[in-house]
Amino acid sequence: MSLYFEERMIEQKENDPSNGKIVFTHPWILTTIPLQNENDEVDENVHIHLQKFLHLHSEIPHGFLTRFYNAFQNRTALKAVIFFEITTSEKLFNRPFEHPLHPLNKKTCEEYPKAMENDFRFEFLKNSDYTIKCPDDYSMQAIGMVLNFSSEFMRKHFKESKENEFICEHRIDVIKPIIIYIHSLCFQMPKTYDLDFVDRLLEAIHFFELENESDIKKSIHKSICQKLVEEPSNNFHSVLQFLSIAIKHGFKSLCNMCSALIANKFYQQWEQTFPPNARNPNNLLFREIFGPEGHIDLENEKSLTLWCFDLIEFAIENSFFTNIILQ
Repeated sequence: MSLYFEERMIEQKENDPSNGKIVFTHPWILTTIPLQNENDEVDENVHIHLQKFLHLHSEIPHGFLTRFYNAFQNRTALKAVIFFEITTSEKLFNRPFEHPLHPLNKKTCEEYPKAMENDFRFEFLKNSDYTIKCPDDYSMQAIGMVLNFSSEFMRKHFKESKENEFICEHRIDVIKPIIIYIHSLCFQMPKTYDLDFVDRLLEAIHFFELENESDIKKSIHKSICQKLVEEPSNNFHSVLQFLSIAIKHGFKSLCNMCSALIANKFYQQWEQTFPPNARNPNNLLFREIFGPEGHIDLENEKSLTLWCFDLIEFAIENSFFTNIILQ
């Protein structure tokens, strides 16, 4: 990072977000270096004091120390400001789920095979003994014993019914991937989908009370995190919809990403929309995003709602300035 304004402007262009870089800067005003001696004169060793300090953080441009000394000698400079700068790849920053140690960077569900009809795991689609009927006039074939082993809801249902079919309240677009998953442990999100699909899919998973639902939920969580950063344009309203999914279904990584995005791009809108006196059910948007008990969750140290508000405030009060966040 250059200490000269003209050079810094050139660097700023080079570090433009379009080049895939994120630059964090943080200023520090020097007040502890002894620039004046006891006679209120500029210390002749100011070069040494400053050089020792700057050596820890940056290369010193040629002629800088002379200009710095002369400025203090002529009393045209009263303070020294050091800017710390960290430059990192945009990809590393806005795609945390791809970090090797990130909990979502693990393959939990195998994707659908190309030749599903030749894979024995999908034989149930041809030879089944049970039918799940959906309200949109579609049905899904299944094997009753697999449903019994995989779903707590179906176990309870089989105790009360001897029928070979079940009428389900959820639509076929979310029922089909769930039934395929519990028979084959294969799952993948559609190439295109909206947040309504995600919400309905997760509600259907919750409805069936799947034995190993954590794996399929991790796959959904990672997919929606990818969707957040791959959206062609994210406005404040769309980010709130992602945040709503995160809060409702306990997706902490998605919550973290939404909070960072809000803090760095939409903080003013956030403050205007959710001031302290509007964080209650009377604010319909607050209720929509954080649920009917969102105001109660603000008092719960373990809730994602409180985590979100605290994370945004922490980012504003303590984080570095940055030229881009998830942009």
